[in-house]
Amino acid sequence: MNRRFVCFVVIVLIALAGCGKQGDDDRLHVMAFSDELYQQQDQLLELVNEDEARLTVFPTVLERLVVELAGHEADILLVDGSLTEAIDPEGLVSLEGMDGVPVQLKGEETTVAVSVDSVLATSFALDHEAVLVLPVYSDKQAEAKKQVEKWQEGEQRGVNGNLG
Repeated sequence: MNRRFVCFVVIVLIALAGCGKQGDDDRLHVMAFSDELYQQQDQLLELVNEDEARLTVFPTVLERLVVELAGHEADILLVDGSLTEAIDPEGLVSLEGMDGVPVQLKGEETTVAVSVDSVLATSFALDHEAVLVLPVYSDKQAEAKKQVEKWQEGEQRGVNGNLG
């Protein structure tokens, strides 16, 4: 009986340990919500260094964007222009002083979004406007800004490929 109890406890502990959170992923999480970027996700994956960032790409679906924003998962968001009405500018990091064409969201005077075309012009040919934003809930805001600056530096040199 005692032996069965010990075996039971060991099995339960192993099961609980297996169900626990699998260590935090220290990499940046880049999320894209755009049909065009969804179709070009192989090119986007080349740009994102998998050692420093992970990439998740979704089609242009408003509900999916809202769910992901509520989940506070992303550090960098690339969002189709048709979905920008769902984004509250107060929930975004200021991008003042950052290179790139500023995009005004909901009459906001502070630059909180830049055009993806101005950041990744030589990597992608986008027919529709898409914006790059950094959410305030991210605890990796500084790293996210540095990553965007690396992408911009690579674009200025005309470099394609891993820049992270």
